[in-house]
Amino acid sequence: MSGPSYDLSSAVPVVPAAADVLVHPDKLLDVARIVEEQANALEDQLLTRLGQLRIDAPSADVISTQSVQAWNSLIADGDRSYAGQVREYVAGLKRLVSQLREAAKDYKVSEEEKAAVFGDRGKHGA
Repeated sequence: MSGPSYDLSSAVPVVPAAADVLVHPDKLLDVARIVEEQANALEDQLLTRLGQLRIDAPSADVISTQSVQAWNSLIADGDRSYAGQVREYVAGLKRLVSQLREAAKDYKVSEEEKAAVFGDRGKHGA
């Protein structure tokens, strides 16, 4: 297919980078759970509605078939389509969830190491 190409990158939000998110260490798993729930909900919506994004040509004339082909390419088909960008957004959210869970695990290990080094001094206000 030839013709103009459209960039939808400004229509889909960017997944925040780790530097953009400030989370209290005790809340990392809570935040991971919330982000994961939202990512799963968005993914479910995409899966249930993806078929509705694709349209069929109302007739077999050249204008209808090429217009519908352009629409489907822009909205529903391929990595650069709207649906493809939403899939990538969901994948980015899931990567963020993994990073949050890993950070929570690292924080817990760090806290346990500190407790082992300092013993029970924290209990007595030392």
